[in-house]
Amino acid sequence: MKTGNDERERGNRRAAPPRIDASLGDWTDIEARWLAGALRDDDLEDLFIDEIIVCDIGAGTDGWEFRGSSYTVELR
Repeated sequence: MKTGNDERERGNRRAAPPRIDASLGDWTDIEARWLAGALRDDDLEDLFIDEIIVCDIGAGTDGWEFRGSSYTVELR
């Protein structure tokens, strides 16, 4: 798996799969839009990436590349 300049083996017996548990993310804007009935699919995707995934695994994570034939990604 490659993201930014970080490329390493992931998701097999020797290396854990990438895990995104959303524990560091900020759900405030997503929740506010949801409660107001104003959360569109495109908004959710953008906000989830920017405010949840990036907070969990760091900035510069755009553009994941997976090499090989099978993958395991765990999203909790």
